[in-house]
Amino acid sequence: MNEKRKINNDVYIGILLTAVSVFFFIEVTKIHPEAALFPKVMLGTFIILAVLLTLMGVRKTLRPELTLKSDLLLKFSVIRTPLIVFVIVAGYMVLLKVLGFFTATAIFVPAFMIFYGIKSIRTLLITDIALNVFVYVLFVRLLKVALP
Repeated sequence: MNEKRKINNDVYIGILLTAVSVFFFIEVTKIHPEAALFPKVMLGTFIILAVLLTLMGVRKTLRPELTLKSDLLLKFSVIRTPLIVFVIVAGYMVLLKVLGFFTATAIFVPAFMIFYGIKSIRTLLITDIALNVFVYVLFVRLLKVALP
């Protein structure tokens, strides 16, 4: 009966998501109360779901027969695409800070399209230019929004 029990991945993921959500919830409390309402509701919901995920993981750890076959399929080959998308989006956020909205977007959009298999230079250019022009006209000219 000295069997070592393997902790279900949902426990680790749930704890991580709960910690990140609580951190952001605390950070949101530092902004104007009216502006913080929506993020607080969303983060509160996210915290509840993350805690439920943790509890389900604990339950699966204590009763391994509840573990689904799909729970064991978490391998790098399965999460490769989401990780690459995360890296591209994180790179875009860094570029936003360094280069500004329009330059970063001009790099991000084609990179994302190429990642998803669009190889036509014409399509890449038309989409990139049209998006930047649309955002510029609508937000900068008409709505007078200052973009980074």
